[in-house]
Parts: sequence; C-alpha cells; structure tokens
Amino acid sequence: PSPTGNLICLEFPRHKDPQAPGPPYASPSEAYVAHLSHPGEQVPYDAKGVVKHEPLRAPSKEGLERVAYWKPERTHEVGQGENGVIHDRVSIWRRRN
Repeated sequence: PSPTGNLICLEFPRHKDPQAPGPPYASPSEAYVAHLSHPGEQVPYDAKGVVKHEPLRAPSKEGLERVAYWKPERTHEVGQGENGVIHDRVSIWRRRN
C-alpha cells in the first residue's frame, strides 16, 4: 500500500439491521472506525452483530486515521430513507505519520 495514498469509503448501508441477510451486509460507521484504526486486530461484536465501538481506544501503530467524514448531497435511492433522508456517508482515511 502507498504510504501517501488515501482510502475513500462510501459507508453503505449504515442503517441496515446487522442480522438482516445480505449482500449488502450492514456496514455502520462504527465498524469502519473499529477496523480501519486497528487493522488485523480482532474487533468485538455483540450477539446482535453490532460492533462494540470503543471511541476512546487509542488506534494501533498501523491504524489508519479518518481525515474527512461527511454526508453526500445526493446518493442512490438505496442509500436513502423512505422520506429521502440520506443515510450514506463518505470518509477519507490515510496512514498516520
């Protein structure tokens, strides 16, 4: 992997029930934070398939850093709620220096 590159993620579907069948499988923002800031480490999940997010946990030495996070102005229909609310998010990650 490039030491200077960025990883751009479309976080989708963030609001899907983790126990619902896929694909696509549920992919909440907390899962991106847990896995990308601790690559290769075991990430705990509860019995319902929800990541046990620890926001104060220090990232690992090899962990990526989220440098941007936002809600897109528009997205595909599947990424929206019934009332048109956008559930998707975009994040940009890079190696820590």
